Amino acid sequence: MKMRLFAVAGVVALLALPALAGPIVISTIDGYYGQYTYDTPELTISNTTASPFTSVELTLTGYQGLNNGITQSQSLPDIAAGTTYLYDWTGSTTAGNLFAYDYDDEWGNTPAGYTNSGCIQPYNNAYCSLVGNFYVTFTALLNGQPIYSQFSPANNATGTFIGWEGLDPNGLSETAYDDHNTGGPNGVLANIYAGAPPPITATPEPSSLVLLGSGLVGLAGFVHRRLAA
Repeated sequence: MKMRLFAVAGVVALLALPALAGPIVISTIDGYYGQYTYDTPELTISNTTASPFTSVELTLTGYQGLNNGITQSQSLPDIAAGTTYLYDWTGSTTAGNLFAYDYDDEWGNTPAGYTNSGCIQPYNNAYCSLVGNFYVTFTALLNGQPIYSQFSPANNATGTFIGWEGLDPNGLSETAYDDHNTGGPNGVLANIYAGAPPPITATPEPSSLVLLGSGLVGLAGFVHRRLAA
């Protein structure tokens, strides 16, 4: 009887784990595409606290396409208390520069002659490429203590894909996300939290979720057999 109760309790505990308290939210970051500067990614970093953000830095990590695995960092000015800092991508539009102005076009048509049915913008023959989206890690100090934000178009506070880098979910250029007219998606893209950023980890693939579900089914079957024994 004790073994049966233990097995049942194990399944209940696995399926109904208590929610853990999340990190403390300090402020927010919004994302835009071409809102203030034509054809370029933009972030607005809000400091809603009573103290400045100091030692501010952005680190970008490519995770797709031609920019997969590239990591680059750039320091930003201090962000005063109660202000919002607009950061436009202003680097040279050269292949492999994650901070490039006109980021989506930096590889041109690479490899030469590459085509994709998703490349629907007028310049698709010259700039159709799998450029690749990137993760953003924002770090700073608030009253000497670390704060951070970590997000990408696919993993952010909205829970949906937000093409603020001008690329589609596959990292393709010259798609409907390369919209120069409406300013693209906007709103709260990411939260800024107290603490240091964790290592970047990918969202579990559907196959991983299937394996997890299979494991739970198998465990439930084991408990059923134990109870029936």
